[in-house]
Amino acid sequence: MTPSPMLALTGRLFDGETLWPQATVLLRGGRVLEVAEHLPLPAGVEVLDAGPDGMILPGLVDLHVHARPHYARWFPEAGVTAVRDAGNSLEVLAEVRALASAGEGPRVFGAGTILDGPHSIFRHFGDGVLGEVGDPAAGAWILRDADEARAAVDALAAAGVDTVKLYEQLPPAAYAAAVQHAREHGLAVMTDLGMRMTRGLGGAEVDALQALSLGVQTIEHASGFALAFRRLGFDPTAQFPDEDVLDHFARALVEADTLLVPTLSIYEGTRHAERANLGDLPHGSRGGKVADGLRAQWDAVHGGTAEERAVADWDARLAATLTRCVLDLGGQVGAGTDTPAGVDNLPGGGLHAELEHLVTQAGLTPTEALRAATGTAGRLLACGGPSVVGVLRPGAHADALIVEGDPTRDITATRRLRTIVRAGRVWA
Repeated sequence: MTPSPMLALTGRLFDGETLWPQATVLLRGGRVLEVAEHLPLPAGVEVLDAGPDGMILPGLVDLHVHARPHYARWFPEAGVTAVRDAGNSLEVLAEVRALASAGEGPRVFGAGTILDGPHSIFRHFGDGVLGEVGDPAAGAWILRDADEARAAVDALAAAGVDTVKLYEQLPPAAYAAAVQHAREHGLAVMTDLGMRMTRGLGGAEVDALQALSLGVQTIEHASGFALAFRRLGFDPTAQFPDEDVLDHFARALVEADTLLVPTLSIYEGTRHAERANLGDLPHGSRGGKVADGLRAQWDAVHGGTAEERAVADWDARLAATLTRCVLDLGGQVGAGTDTPAGVDNLPGGGLHAELEHLVTQAGLTPTEALRAATGTAGRLLACGGPSVVGVLRPGAHADALIVEGDPTRDITATRRLRTIVRAGRVWA
């Protein structure tokens, strides 16, 4: 990245919440110094003008990723300057955070080790992936009871995580204790409770309504609602929630002040026989090569889920429909991808596909979708304090984009990146 001690961006601005027909954003010392409609600039300041056909945006935020050091650069190269890492060993989390500190990757808000029960799916992923509380190399820790849950949250807090990730097969007592103890540590809780196409009906113990009653901050993938639907007396294998049930679910999310992260991208490669075209997405690694086994991984998942098309379509329809219901009731929706899980779910560039899915499948306006990856995401990660990512306001991190077009009208304009600014410096 080339040094730029003071930088000004001028032109149309979407600041993460609202649209400015004309503004100047002044960046200094890695922070936003000032934003104004008209701003006199000191001599010698480098000025980047969006021009009549461009727009300034905050750096985008992906609220659900599983980052690895070898593709960390792909995120900022695609305009994704901050991520919420939804599960990694503490060792890997430390590696990607170190890259972020060196300016070689996105800012990382991490969950660290996932907390799950003794029958976790992670036991099938090879030796060492599922471990006991405190193992820094394990991707998930086994919790059997409330005492182990509190010990796990203590260990995660000591490791400096930003949130706690609770998984689908946690025993109810351990789940409740983890949520309560995380609150005592001032940590947010994100949860994946399983969908029909995973373990949502066959292995999960806590459903979405129970999790909401306990006070989780985010529900990922619209998970846990298939199980809640069955526990209300319906058959998810033969029925889909009607308007009254969807309204019940959406109101529960809104009343709990819980943000929904639908990750519509995770369903795409399973519900469709045809593969996604990644060619029009911003790619990492300067040339768009899908390296390090991701293509082979995606090929295997796509081939192995051919019999699950209808189930994945049910899950996708629920996530999309619930997303629109939540926003209509005044609730919150965030943009996340779960990259590189699923099929053709590209680190970095995949967030642009997710934004399009939010518009075309969930019925969001382009502005609503854009907020889900900027201002709304920033508020979530701020944990009640002032947003420092996902917005361009004084005091925020100086992460910004200039794109060709107007993504508040055409969401695909986020893909047409002209300039990427990370920590006040132009990304090179």
